[in-house]
Amino acid sequence: MEIKESRRITLRIAVCLLVAVVIQTTLTQLVPPTVGQWLGHIDWLLLIVVYVCLQRNPVQALITAMAAGLIQDAFSLSSEIAIGVSGLAYLIAAYVADRIVSVIVADNLLVRFLTVASASIVNILVRALFYRMLKFKLPVLAGGKGVAAALVFGLCANLIASVLLYLFLDRVFSRNAALRLRRSEARRMRSRL
Repeated sequence: MEIKESRRITLRIAVCLLVAVVIQTTLTQLVPPTVGQWLGHIDWLLLIVVYVCLQRNPVQALITAMAAGLIQDAFSLSSEIAIGVSGLAYLIAAYVADRIVSVIVADNLLVRFLTVASASIVNILVRALFYRMLKFKLPVLAGGKGVAAALVFGLCANLIASVLLYLFLDRVFSRNAALRLRRSEARRMRSRL
């Protein structure tokens, strides 16, 4: 029974990642430019990775981050994009988000905001750092604009989008609420010992 539930959750995560990459790559072209420039700042894959981190399963969160990075790199193949930077940024953001969630046991809007904000900032800073080190332009960050603009707009857009997205994802992953609470309590007890 537990294996079937695990497969079901993995399938739901995979579908969420595929939908997120379709939204991330095509949504900005389908809407008017005034709305599209704001939607371009939302990192839908990062929001899915952070949601999986909020489920309090660190292995699943890191695997999801790795898959999101591979998907991001696969869908953004060009000579101006450094392959692997997205995956590394998602992995580090997932690690930071998991550390926050493992310390704070409560699962409420404030914890979600803190987790999304920290993951967004880490993701943008890691990308900016590696793009600078590799001497690439910043195509992923706010259309090549500065890091400060990417931080501000990306953070605000991700926070607003996460509220609506996580309400939907809570319904998709509703069977896991009790399991999440038990995992967080068990992890907290292990850290005290």
